[in-house]
Amino acid sequence: MTAPTAAISVEYLAKHSSGKDHVAMTGGTLGADKRVTGTGPLRLQHDFFPVTTVDPAEPGAARDRLFAGIHSIEHALASPDGGDLRARLAEATGLGPDFAARLIDMSPYIPGLLNAADAMGAAGLPLGFRSTFVLPDAAGSTLSTAKLLAAYRAALAVVREKFRAGEPVPFSTPEACGQYDLHSAESALELIELGLTATASPEQITETHSATNAAELYVCDLRLVKPRLPGAHDQQVLDLLGGHLLSQRIEHDGVNLTAGNFGCSTGEYLMVANPEGLAQDALLHQAHREVAGTLAETGSYTGQDPLRHAAAADARFSLEQIEKYSPDALPG
Repeated sequence: MTAPTAAISVEYLAKHSSGKDHVAMTGGTLGADKRVTGTGPLRLQHDFFPVTTVDPAEPGAARDRLFAGIHSIEHALASPDGGDLRARLAEATGLGPDFAARLIDMSPYIPGLLNAADAMGAAGLPLGFRSTFVLPDAAGSTLSTAKLLAAYRAALAVVREKFRAGEPVPFSTPEACGQYDLHSAESALELIELGLTATASPEQITETHSATNAAELYVCDLRLVKPRLPGAHDQQVLDLLGGHLLSQRIEHDGVNLTAGNFGCSTGEYLMVANPEGLAQDALLHQAHREVAGTLAETGSYTGQDPLRHAAAADARFSLEQIEKYSPDALPG
């Protein structure tokens, strides 16, 4: 059963990420991109689309190339110049762009990474994309997994043809991307073939739901570190896996928070539910303080596990950005 379109609206509060001036951005900020409202409580439907696997114990050029491909697919799925996943979803459901706009996130994701880090080791973890779709929190309300999968596969097919034709990765310039030099259309093409094989039927998609207990939520740009400046290839950004672990810790620890990792390794989309009906500024300030608290806890790790060590270094670096640009968000 597909949820009706009239119950939920999505209001755009800021430019799409590709239209923001990444050169001018700092780290340590949290700003609202979208406001989502419903006539009743909202629920989030998460679907994970596997592509390949990643071994946290094997960093190096091969991993960099892997994440460059994932990052490139992420951009292409989001862009009208690429596969335009929301447009494909509108087509697959027949419910139009307003319904498809309720797909509020499609981010690279590594299920099991948080548990693997807590267990002090991991190997062969799945790597792919997790979508987040907003639904009314009512019995029988769901987005058809089959139609979502059809949209995803159609989008990948469009991306494949564009990259085969030599078209560039969408919004992959320093002005439009936080790590513009972490892209590879060639790697993306290889991963698209794997992704199409890994998602041949709805049974291969893992789906979960979470209640927000709120009729309002904000989709926010949590910029943990500064996007990479033109030519600054040695500028510090988040560790490729450490940044994913930070996102999952923020989601796990936070109240009414859901996180979607930026493939550029500079932050994440943060979905912030508003069950108490706070004003936007107060809600985002509260969320930013929760994030800072998780960063402080994560950054206190002093053990030897490489993944947790990388996440701890990222957390401390991110706290430095908050201290510089949003000091009122720091834990008391």
